[in-house]
Formats: sequence, structure tokens, C-alpha cells
Amino acid sequence: MRILIVDDEQLDLFINKTLLSLEYEVAAFTTLDEAVAWAKDNTFDVAIIDYYLGPNLFAHTVLKELTALRGTTFKAFVLSNFVDGKQANDLKGEGFIDILYKPLTLENFRDKINA
Repeated sequence: MRILIVDDEQLDLFINKTLLSLEYEVAAFTTLDEAVAWAKDNTFDVAIIDYYLGPNLFAHTVLKELTALRGTTFKAFVLSNFVDGKQANDLKGEGFIDILYKPLTLENFRDKINA
């Protein structure tokens, strides 16, 4: 399984990439532009996108860009410390499968993928 992670926090990105790389092939980027450039030439099965990526840039924007390139050929998850019920419903309405809460663990990731 190939996973794309987008998170503007360098440390979080490093930790999550290192963790998921124990079992999966992982590409990780800190910006929308980097992720889109990579996605133009690469396929992936799962996208994990941090909820807040900086001023005026949220996960749903990244998902729209990736979906424009790859259609719905991948599962998308939001990564966040906290998402309330309304936000969770809105994100699922935008096309996200579910929320992955920080800190991410392999067990939680496997549970969400297999659900």
C-alpha cells in the first residue's frame, strides 16, 4: 500500500512517515504544491492530510486538488488533534473517509483502513 501524507508540521510529518514506513510505502510533503507535483506522476492508495496546513489552507482544499488529478482512486483521511462533530460531518461530506487523531498509531491506522 502506498500512502501520501501532507502535513505542514515538519516534526509531525517525520514521525508519521517514520511510523507508517514500518509497514507501508510512504511519500510525505509539507506543502500542497509538493504533494500535487508528486501526485501528477505517482499513484497512491491512501492520502492522509493534516486538517490545518496554514493560513487559508485546509485539508479539503488539498483533497480537491488530489481528486482533480486522481479521481476517487484513493481513500482520504484527515489528520488532526481535534475535530468537532460538525467539522467531522462536513469533512466526510467533502469526501474524507474518516478522521485520524494525533498521535497516529499503526493500530489506529489499520483499524480505519479496514473499517
